[in-house]
Amino acid sequence: MANEYSNPRAIKELLKQLESGTSMPWPKLSCLLNAIEESGYWEETSDSFTEWLKYNSDRIGLKQSTLWRYLVVGRYYQSLREQLSKVKLNYPPLEELPNHVSPEKLELLSKLARVAPRDFFEPAVEMVLENSISRNELRAEWQAFRPALQGKTARGRGVLAPQINPKNEEQYHSVLEAMIINALRSIGPEWLGKRKAHMYDVRMHVWPDYPNIQNRAPRYQFDAVALYKETKSSQLQVHGIEIGHAFVSKHNKFVDMASYCDYLWVVINRSNNMYSINQYHIPDFIGVISVEGTEISVIREPQPCDKDSENSSSLLKGLLVKETRK
Repeated sequence: MANEYSNPRAIKELLKQLESGTSMPWPKLSCLLNAIEESGYWEETSDSFTEWLKYNSDRIGLKQSTLWRYLVVGRYYQSLREQLSKVKLNYPPLEELPNHVSPEKLELLSKLARVAPRDFFEPAVEMVLENSISRNELRAEWQAFRPALQGKTARGRGVLAPQINPKNEEQYHSVLEAMIINALRSIGPEWLGKRKAHMYDVRMHVWPDYPNIQNRAPRYQFDAVALYKETKSSQLQVHGIEIGHAFVSKHNKFVDMASYCDYLWVVINRSNNMYSINQYHIPDFIGVISVEGTEISVIREPQPCDKDSENSSSLLKGLLVKETRK
């Protein structure tokens, strides 16, 4: 940490400034808290650093939980900076972080680090530091990858955060799915052959919602649904998206799914295009997207689906229900 936090006299002076109401950016406060714990400064008045933090949080003017957050996130950034420097990626010291690098964004990066591939994660770090990604956009990326952890979370300080196992086929495909969905979000509507959009969004894992699903045709979860409007007065287009690995090789599945949306797309691996199309018996009316890493190519344009009005309404309702449960 920086020299200004390296001795008891400097620490005491900084604490006085905080107590008098002087504001301090969170990265510098994180550095200060780290110095107080590592130097043992807290031992003068308390039996533990936790006790010191509890007693001094009011004097500093922040909740104890907020101070812990600053400390933990700051240490994560220091560790991340050290790791990335080994691959020639150099970032500023913690105390020099710009204001737009918030604790919330770094927390989301720490979650992404557990599951996202390196070629996705490192650009995400760059975008956070350059302020070219919002907190909501970063959260959406994390939410796309989160299913790969299969519900596992770390609870409490000192608990190791779960990591994905690349040899686990289910986790591997879940990560692949997240990469695809995030790529579709980031490139905008270009893959639809459009350059401008009044509305464009991609939502993951959408179930049609019926008040009563008895006696209904088969109901499928869509891996993703893309929503597009070119202008304010344009009709909303609903594009259903299925990822190749999840297919059941039955023509009827695609026909049933097509009744819920305006267009239906299949995403397959670029290295095996024709084999995948034949293997999954993809009907001619379905569009085909080829993916390699984060690069997306349209192999075949879709034709309009034979949409059922009640089914399409149920899919839109499912989207609405999913949003309200966030």
